[in-house]
Amino acid sequence: MKKLIVAAVVFVNAILTQTCFAVPYDQYTAKGNETFWSIAKDFDVDVSELQKINSLVDPENIWRGLLVSLPHGHKPAPGLIPANEVSRTTYKIQTGDTFWSIARSNGIPLSYLLEANTKVKDPQHIFPGLVINVPTAPPSIPPNANWEEKADYIIAVAKDQFDVPYVWGGEKPWVALDCSSFTQYVYGRAGIKLPRTSNWQYQYGTYVPKDQLRKGDLVFFKEHGSETITHVAIYLGNDLMINADTDPRDGVQLEYIFGDDYYGAAYAGAKRYF
Repeated sequence: MKKLIVAAVVFVNAILTQTCFAVPYDQYTAKGNETFWSIAKDFDVDVSELQKINSLVDPENIWRGLLVSLPHGHKPAPGLIPANEVSRTTYKIQTGDTFWSIARSNGIPLSYLLEANTKVKDPQHIFPGLVINVPTAPPSIPPNANWEEKADYIIAVAKDQFDVPYVWGGEKPWVALDCSSFTQYVYGRAGIKLPRTSNWQYQYGTYVPKDQLRKGDLVFFKEHGSETITHVAIYLGNDLMINADTDPRDGVQLEYIFGDDYYGAAYAGAKRYF
């Protein structure tokens, strides 16, 4: 199944000239004890523009591990996460396009493309300039896939939801999700049923020590001194997780675990389900 995921990405790259990303900003990992002014100076960008595209970040609390969006034209630097690794893929409608032709050119079923674009009121009448979602993960995975193929598939499905807004209680993929409906949906696409809430999800699966985490595991957190689980995310590897969150951006995004002061302190454990 891993090969199919790669093939899907190749299809998308082939039409890159007509493809854009939902949040086209490279990500900088804050070191702590920084300000917008110091970051703007280091990357030779306008501080007001930096603040504008990071409007949910408290300028008085830029903690270690926080991912900060950088304006276009910033000075190059090693270790940045490029924009195309933190954004779902979208396509801008051209004259003559139909959902059927776009689905065919991307090698995906028409029904799958329509499922990703329920906000389009009339799929039979689309106009140039309209931006639609293009799924890059295949629509399904074989039931006999091994754990690594399942993990890669889960991660691909999760990344298709990048920047879908966080809404507490939201249960609509591509439209609105919260942390546990996100993990429930993504795992469900891989044929793994999870309970609805993060606290209930933590009651199942096999406990995983933090030094044995592998991609696809779920990681859990107790925030703000809570005695119960309040947040869940999918582990990607290299200390990164993907989750539906409200900070530093609103929506599905990447964040660090132990390299992030906030989530490192709130970490409660991990579970494995496959």
